[in-house]
Amino acid sequence: MAVYLYLFAALLQLTAPLQAAESSPLKCSRGSMQCKDGSLCVLYSHVCDGEPDCQDESDEENCELTCNDDQFQCAHGKKCIDKNEVCDDVLQCQDGSDELHCSKRDGCVHMCDNNNRCLSASLLCDAEKDCLDGTDEANCGKFLTKKKCLESFPYHILDCELEGVNEGTSSTTTHPVKFVSEPIKCSLGSKPCKDNSDCVLFNHVCDGEDDCNDGSDEEECLSTCGQDQFQCAHGKKCIEKNQVCDGVPQCQDRSDEQKCAKYMEGCSHHCDDGSRCIPESFLCDGERDCFDGTDETDCVKDCSGSEFRCSSGQCVSATLHCDGHPDCWDRSDEERCVRAPVCITKHHCPQSKECLVQQWLCDGEQDCKDGTDEKDCSDIGPLSCGNYQWSCKSKTMCIPVTWRCDGTKDCPDGSDETECGLVACLPHLFQCGSLECVDLSLVCNGIKNCADGSDEDGSCQINCAEADINRCSQGCFSTPQGPKCHCALGYTLLEDKMTCADVDECKDHRSDVCSHLCINTPGSYKCDCHGGYVMDADGHTCKIKGEPFLLSSVQTDIFMYGLRSGSLNVLSSSAKKIILSLDYDWHERVAFWVSLDTDSIRWSSLEQKTTGTLIKGVQADSLALDWLGRNLYWIDGENSQIVAMKMSAGSSSYSVILDEDLDQPHSLALLPEKGLMFWTDIGNVVKIERAGMDGSERRAVVNSSLGWPGGVALDALAERVYWTDKRLKAIGSATLDGDDIRILQMKETANPFALAVFNDMLYWSDAERRVVQAAHKMTGKNVRVLLKRPRQPFGIKIIHPILQQRRNNPCKIDCSHLCVLAPGLKAVCKCPSNLILAEDGLTCTNLIDTAFLLLLSSSTVTKIYLQTRHTSQELKGWPEHTALQVPSVNEAAIMDYSLHNNTLLLADDGTTSLRAFKLEDLNLAFEGQLLKLRSDTITAMALDWVTFNIYWSSSKQPRLHVSSSSGVYTTVLIKDGIGVVRSIALHPPRGSVCFTNQVLQDANPVATVECANMDGAERRVVWKNGVQPNSLVFSTDGASILWADTSLHVIGSVQLDGSGYKELKVADGLAAVALSEDTLIWMTVSDKIRLWYNDDQQQNKLWFEVGTEVISMKAFSKSSETGSNQCEVKNGNCQHLCLATPNGRTCKCTHDYISVNATHCAPEQRCPAGSKSCLDQLSCQFEDKFCDGHVDCSDHSDENCVDLKPKSGVTVPVPTQSTTSWTATSPKPLSGFSTATNGSKPLLKLNDETCSQIRCSGKGHCVEISKETTCVCSMGYSGDSCQDRALPVPIVFGVAGLCAVVIIAVTAVMIKWRKSARSRGANPEAAKETSMTDLDGKTTVTPTETSVSDHEKKEEAVSGN
Repeated sequence: MAVYLYLFAALLQLTAPLQAAESSPLKCSRGSMQCKDGSLCVLYSHVCDGEPDCQDESDEENCELTCNDDQFQCAHGKKCIDKNEVCDDVLQCQDGSDELHCSKRDGCVHMCDNNNRCLSASLLCDAEKDCLDGTDEANCGKFLTKKKCLESFPYHILDCELEGVNEGTSSTTTHPVKFVSEPIKCSLGSKPCKDNSDCVLFNHVCDGEDDCNDGSDEEECLSTCGQDQFQCAHGKKCIEKNQVCDGVPQCQDRSDEQKCAKYMEGCSHHCDDGSRCIPESFLCDGERDCFDGTDETDCVKDCSGSEFRCSSGQCVSATLHCDGHPDCWDRSDEERCVRAPVCITKHHCPQSKECLVQQWLCDGEQDCKDGTDEKDCSDIGPLSCGNYQWSCKSKTMCIPVTWRCDGTKDCPDGSDETECGLVACLPHLFQCGSLECVDLSLVCNGIKNCADGSDEDGSCQINCAEADINRCSQGCFSTPQGPKCHCALGYTLLEDKMTCADVDECKDHRSDVCSHLCINTPGSYKCDCHGGYVMDADGHTCKIKGEPFLLSSVQTDIFMYGLRSGSLNVLSSSAKKIILSLDYDWHERVAFWVSLDTDSIRWSSLEQKTTGTLIKGVQADSLALDWLGRNLYWIDGENSQIVAMKMSAGSSSYSVILDEDLDQPHSLALLPEKGLMFWTDIGNVVKIERAGMDGSERRAVVNSSLGWPGGVALDALAERVYWTDKRLKAIGSATLDGDDIRILQMKETANPFALAVFNDMLYWSDAERRVVQAAHKMTGKNVRVLLKRPRQPFGIKIIHPILQQRRNNPCKIDCSHLCVLAPGLKAVCKCPSNLILAEDGLTCTNLIDTAFLLLLSSSTVTKIYLQTRHTSQELKGWPEHTALQVPSVNEAAIMDYSLHNNTLLLADDGTTSLRAFKLEDLNLAFEGQLLKLRSDTITAMALDWVTFNIYWSSSKQPRLHVSSSSGVYTTVLIKDGIGVVRSIALHPPRGSVCFTNQVLQDANPVATVECANMDGAERRVVWKNGVQPNSLVFSTDGASILWADTSLHVIGSVQLDGSGYKELKVADGLAAVALSEDTLIWMTVSDKIRLWYNDDQQQNKLWFEVGTEVISMKAFSKSSETGSNQCEVKNGNCQHLCLATPNGRTCKCTHDYISVNATHCAPEQRCPAGSKSCLDQLSCQFEDKFCDGHVDCSDHSDENCVDLKPKSGVTVPVPTQSTTSWTATSPKPLSGFSTATNGSKPLLKLNDETCSQIRCSGKGHCVEISKETTCVCSMGYSGDSCQDRALPVPIVFGVAGLCAVVIIAVTAVMIKWRKSARSRGANPEAAKETSMTDLDGKTTVTPTETSVSDHEKKEEAVSGN
């Protein structure tokens, strides 16, 4: 803390010369007083001495003319001293009259003043004139008395020995003491005489009166100055012109610092009594640059025919005249209105009739001309400050913590500047014990300048020795603590206490030093401006030429507000609902915007009343223009993508720039100058991320100090990123790398929505308070309201040509479709989603090789065509790819995919379930839940792409299971000797299954790779020397099995009989392996995810690396699902499960059923009536214990369930028989995936014959009722799958069938109603006002809003039938 306080103090002192002379009052050191006119400091010894030293002669005012009885009056008659100070050998009277006619005293060695005064040896040659005739200081040469030699500071004494004294003589020989030949050292504001006999104040030099005995103070006084010099007003001194008005007086009369014109570049107009000069471009620009306001007087502005001229000189849109809300500064647009305005708000001013909103009542700002909105305001209750605020001691105000002890009183009671602790003095000053800072020349000088006297006594008598001088890099001085090294202003003493180092005032780019560029110099610094800006007269801040404008969407309108002139215009807009985001193109003079009412991006002219559509059929939530590369970017929140399109005529195609692991991207900002983009993500893990504008080099820059980051903006000058935070009620900022996070939390940032940064100012919209405000971007001070309308403001941008300056566009390469910028201002070609980049890196072509990889992350599946490996050269980012967001999945763990019907299976650890998704038009649609576990996790899973049976294992059920795709049929294939199964691989044409098995043998872990037939028969260990084998994959012909051993960092392979072992040693961090025909791909994990490959062209070749987490990967091609087996047709005639084998197939019955012949099954009477067996067959549980949300079986198998989703008002019967009774809303046992919604439609679609065989157990035929497939059972059978023998009364079937039809119909209606309700919730009808809560509902849809919550679901057991 002391370091920061010291730096703050240093900056205050160093910036002082930059301030205006008249705005910085003269500060006098101790021992002197300030003249009344503030022009000079005069030593108290010259006050009331009968000689005026101040120009206004104030040093001779109020001088006493009559003395008391116990006082002595000096001869000049203007000073009284105590009588005990007369004849004490110390002059108190400036004329020396108190020491005249004094009798001879002991120790008298020198008589002077006509023998009226006698001095002791200690007063001789002490550099202080004690005799009026000055003989005590004559003929001293380079000698001093011993006393003065010892007391001299900061002289470096070599010899202080008194050589002899002749006492009692009237004419004595001085008895000098030798010392070093340094000149006499004088305090600040004075200079030594040539004979070193005295120090003379600078204001007495060349003033026409001799003050030195040798008259040297009046020598070399120039009366004529050169052309490059400035002559002081007293006419006796010349200084260099560059020293004029530099904040440091060189003339004794300070004439060089008076009437200084603060010149700015292009000086044209003098103001403030000639102390300031500004360029012509600053005249009548709406911003007062002169204190006297003359730069903004006599300004006549012409308003167009479509504008209304305010009495205050503003021009506002004529459509705003008499609209019930004042837009002129003087409210003249709402005066003399013929009719009272029709307010769209609920409130209005009772007398002046302005329209009001609730949030403006008692908000501290007068909105009614009659002031009634701020009357009768009750107490708002107890004060509650935020985490980034500090409460004033009066408990009346909260201020940002950064305002505490910043040197400015912000609390009404000033408590924010109390108890600030020790403020360290600058290195060239002395720190008093009473905390003051005094000049070093005042330390150990015999005068107490510190309030506590800590600058004197102590070890002051110890002077700097020669060794001290040599060890100090800049200087040595005596202190009460002994000799110490010191540094000049702008330097600091290092830890060795001897060496001085330059203070870097520019460190950390502090805006309180320079608003733009800070250039450090030895002992100081200087400020500079970025191109296009002009340095202000203060030498600290920079100003832009030309007026900037605020572009803001206010509900369905777009406003342009002049930030200097206060002009206000409304652009054309065809929006019917809220415009959430906008940006502009200065080159084309158009604004682009998106609203909630259409799936398009539209534009409005900045200069003409025209509007149009840029592109249709896109979902855009946040816009950002790449004005350099000429591309438009937007966030597609529905598909969690960042997309870009070319800004050229006729262009309608677009490319996905980023779609990998984007949870809920919210707001986007670009920095084309660096080829970077930043966005906020408000998903499960809130963060602010950045990447190249080509999607490369992606990383999170801010993931702490966040609540709900909404809008994002960039400051190109300071290279910082800013964001709004609705939850923290604050605005945050950080460097582009995420360092130096600062949170600005104040009452004005309670509901920030969007923001923008320009020069030194920060702008933000508050949709709740209906205002757009501005403040200093670093401190948050000087808050002012720019725009206040009855409707809500949302998106904002600042318009100025300098923000989109023309420069060389790197995108001059001949890309066939889209060229985007990359970090380092490189150009990269991008392709639409249906094309890939050719080997030339320029052309987008159709696919030749359709083989692809699927990479799984927690909520995304990324598809990459293997063909792109030859067009990318060790990419530092993703190659051409498609990222598929998985709806309602946040912890995906295992995946498999079917090329036959484009269906993806995902095991989700977050919900401990297995789910199916359909890939359609580059989107994944939820098909249904196939399996749901309780307190259990699926550890391995694989899909049989012929029968769509699913092989799986779990942590609580460490067995090899197989289930039908509907979850209706499940059986255990292998259960003995299995520990944990981490990977399963299938080869349906060969009828083979392989799996990893990790077990403990004699307390030692053993990992094996085992294989068997797909019915579990012929189990064998093919490799037993592994440590952590994983990621199993079959060779194309199915003769070998490959795996990645993540501990040994090897890729192993072996034939299915255990022979022919081979291995490939790869880099550390091996995580997964995949095989596509002859191309081997593997993944390593370290600081990055890296993908490597071997093929017929490359060996151990790095393909690309990314920073995104990847959990697993698999490769797919036409050959990977080639072939068939006997289960392909009619399910192999098997009633339940058909499992392929090398020589045919095996029919298996589901758990709790036994085979009655080679193909059919019958219930097994293992358990008593009304109960069922657990999968481990170790116990029986009542049927109502299954899927009741509580684990009863020791292996948890009673909670292996399939979701049923009952709709409101529909009762779904709970199964009461030993086999599950299917209802219309349950998944159906089918053999091919099809589109479904929330389980309300069949997962699988069959031909009639297959459906009757599988769906109806061969005991009925399939029919479609209300687009739902159900069974009409043969005589004697009943149940959803005709699995039960029916009651002998035919009418029972009829009633049951009718009930089924009713349930189906009601369910269909409810599904349609829920879809419609969701649609209405996402797109509500336009209203006059929209609350922020409503807005959040429109723009943010969480996963829980798109699925039925757990307490609304009914589940059906999988294991029973």
